[in-house]
Amino acid sequence: MTIEEAIEKSGTKNILAKSSTKYAQRIIQPNEEVLYAINTNVVIDAPNKTLKNKKLGGVFNFKGAINGVIVITDKRILFCNSLMGSTNQKQILIKDIQSIDENINGLTKTGQLRICGITDTFLINIYKKNIGEEIKQVIYNLQTKESHSNYTSSISQADEIMKFKKLLDEGIITQEEFEKKKQELLK
Repeated sequence: MTIEEAIEKSGTKNILAKSSTKYAQRIIQPNEEVLYAINTNVVIDAPNKTLKNKKLGGVFNFKGAINGVIVITDKRILFCNSLMGSTNQKQILIKDIQSIDENINGLTKTGQLRICGITDTFLINIYKKNIGEEIKQVIYNLQTKESHSNYTSSISQADEIMKFKKLLDEGIITQEEFEKKKQELLK
């Protein structure tokens, strides 16, 4: 799916963010899959500063917000802004997401979503009902998939080591060969 198609699907198309959308599409890698995208305003900040200074009276502060596009791929969350020849981009890898907080109005389901990475935080304005929930669900699904993949990889490594241990016990390979294979698998 293209970023423009994802934005259409989310119902957040904004003609003022057309150049940001085109810019984002150019930097998506061929091995990346676009899962979700919205046009919105975003503040990018350092996580600790954001946690201390950007929350006022239970409401996130959106002073300094930039209009652009938020794209969630199978690898990262990407923010792009392109206006009058000036372009900006920031990303948080899915594996680097530390927390997701929200300040969503219960009635309108609009408000703000804060995604904290290791080095950056995205404060995302949510203007359309349920967009915040959709973003969180896509991210949680990706994190669950990555966690399962890491678990499966660990099991596979353990299985391989067990196979080589059996070969060692049967005298088919030497202790040196076993140790070498074990080290290769654990890298």
